[in-house]
Amino acid sequence: MKPEANQIPEWAIQERAQDHAWIGENMRLFWETAVQGARLIGRGAIVVDVTGRPMGTGNLFSYFSQAEVVRFQNEQIDRFVQEYLPAEEPIIALLKPEQRVSSYRIRPLLNNNLPTDLP
Repeated sequence: MKPEANQIPEWAIQERAQDHAWIGENMRLFWETAVQGARLIGRGAIVVDVTGRPMGTGNLFSYFSQAEVVRFQNEQIDRFVQEYLPAEEPIIALLKPEQRVSSYRIRPLLNNNLPTDLP
């Protein structure tokens, strides 16, 4: 039996689960960054550099405006930034080794004491 062409490889499924867990552990910090970024800059995404060190070891990150995000030339990030609801969900892009990017549109549970006072 041939695997389907659109089947996701096992390594990608595991990596995505690890990404979700790590983002969840850092959601409060990411949420606060997204709130401030949206207030000061407007639509955008949090970009985390995990190329130089494994996730969770002091990774550099910042909030990038929509115009800056376009420079990554990544259709998924562009689409997420155009469509997301700034008051309800941040966009997080993980820059990975070998010029890979994993991007996520996260809807945190707002009843977990995360601030909800976005414009």
